[in-house]
Amino acid sequence: MKALVQDDYCSLDGMRLDDMLDPTPGPDDVLVEVHAAGINPIDWKVRAGAMRARFELEFPDVLGRDVSGVVKSVGANVTDLKVGDEVFGTCPPNRWGSHAELVVVDADVVAIKPSNISHVEAASIALVGHTALTALERTATIEPGMRVLIHAGAGGVGAFAIQYCKSRGAKVYATASARNADYITGLGADEAIDYTTTDFSDVLSELDVVYDTVGGDAHLKSYKVLKPGGFLVCLNAAPVPDEKPRDDIKVETPLVGYDRAGTERIAALIADRSVQPSVGTVFFFSDAIDAYRLSETGHARGKIVLRMK
Repeated sequence: MKALVQDDYCSLDGMRLDDMLDPTPGPDDVLVEVHAAGINPIDWKVRAGAMRARFELEFPDVLGRDVSGVVKSVGANVTDLKVGDEVFGTCPPNRWGSHAELVVVDADVVAIKPSNISHVEAASIALVGHTALTALERTATIEPGMRVLIHAGAGGVGAFAIQYCKSRGAKVYATASARNADYITGLGADEAIDYTTTDFSDVLSELDVVYDTVGGDAHLKSYKVLKPGGFLVCLNAAPVPDEKPRDDIKVETPLVGYDRAGTERIAALIADRSVQPSVGTVFFFSDAIDAYRLSETGHARGKIVLRMK
């Protein structure tokens, strides 16, 4: 199979498309023919060694978390999926590898792909969906009438979060650059705040929830805009300062879990149109390094996806 390979922690010029042996599924795995694969910031951060304390790679390594494709074979213990099933999901930590023509995935983390979306769309939504739902459904529960701020609303996680909060009946504010204002209001944000010209902490107050995916100054300023008893939930935000200026709000950085129940929840939200995939730029697999280059700018709109088929 063809795969995007690295032989050590490296920059972009250390990656290459190369031939590798086809992987073999274990008894609890499925082998998936990859039709599309998402690119997430964690991919290039892990590649460069920035998260080495959490993710120690064994080389040669193939990255890639999000996957959508067709089951080619199943392990001996797998009874609820079969060859030919169209599935999507997120490869769990330290078992990634979707940036290849074939990937072995734990059977209990993938689910049947919703029939109303393409493989490209399905590959854009699993990891961001798990991340957003961990923050906004299982940690800071969003209820009708809440006032919620989503940082970095034009990114993959932000796009999912805006749609989800709006579907729950919340009033949604989101930060983004001016060029993305129409995009995030189109997703459902009631107000777009241009972070390049406006300090959100000067124009917002008495919020119920802030979802911080940025960290740094944005994290510290988020304390200011929450009402007493409000909730600051941080996921994928780095760095998050240790200081806590207020003790009358809740602050949590939950761990994201990946399982079939969570993936099926994402599929259900897609099916009832509470949330729809927000695909940004699609690259052919042959141009995967260019896709990584765009992701590393930090200014991609929506989700970057590799089209394998």
